Amino acid sequence: MKESVMSYHPKRYNHVKLKGQKKWASFLNQYYKINLSAATTGSWTDKDFNDALKKFMEEKDIPVWICKKGDGYCHDDDEGEVTTKEWDKFKDAMSDQKVEEKINTTHDKSYDYKLLDGKYFYKRKGKEKWIIAKGKSLDAIKSKVKF
Repeated sequence: MKESVMSYHPKRYNHVKLKGQKKWASFLNQYYKINLSAATTGSWTDKDFNDALKKFMEEKDIPVWICKKGDGYCHDDDEGEVTTKEWDKFKDAMSDQKVEEKINTTHDKSYDYKLLDGKYFYKRKGKEKWIIAKGKSLDAIKSKVKF
């Protein structure tokens, strides 16, 4: 997969890669209960992201590859990036980790509700940003919304 992505025009390559980085960083945030900025920026040069990715790969016995300019595998601009040549094993390891997420979009006409790893969230319909429920909103969601 990585080799075919690299054959795209550089702008396209960066766009595809950006989406992947965001997905992987979001996964690592949930898995390790951390807050990597790469989940929103998509930055593959972020040291914290690369450290967390390397840790996950090592825990799952996935061979780690550190990109070097001219290595014949990574794009020359990716020096220092943590990756692997065994993407299928990496994807399998990610999919084996179950993140408990439930969403209710039918409780009322104004809001959607989400339960993720024991935390409750809400958002106005049509909006993207989930807000963590606290105080009275948390109590109301827990007592009234079914997941």
